[in-house]
Amino acid sequence: AIQGKLCTQMDTLFTNLEQIAAQQNLISNAIAGAKLWVSSEDFGIDNSITDKFKFEFHSHKLCFKHEYIEVSYIETNLTILLEEEEVGYYSWHTLLDGEVIDDMLVITDNELKYS
Repeated sequence: AIQGKLCTQMDTLFTNLEQIAAQQNLISNAIAGAKLWVSSEDFGIDNSITDKFKFEFHSHKLCFKHEYIEVSYIETNLTILLEEEEVGYYSWHTLLDGEVIDDMLVITDNELKYS
């Protein structure tokens, strides 16, 4: 009975998290953040290349305990594609109310990174 109750509570938690992600438009906001990042003059890869980047949703993760971040947050992760090849990833961190607390873009393709 306890295991069944726990499963029901977890199902409710996941449903609530999915609703938060949808209400906060986390995927579309993360894509907008990634596009803003790669279009900046400081990014270091020519816009003729970054204009061809495609951003695809990869995952949402809930972090409820962290070494030095004292609040719970959702991490939305995107895969960065160039001509259908994965070249990096973007991570968008928001509070449960949608406020952005951090983001990170990483190019993992060495040829692209050092071009």
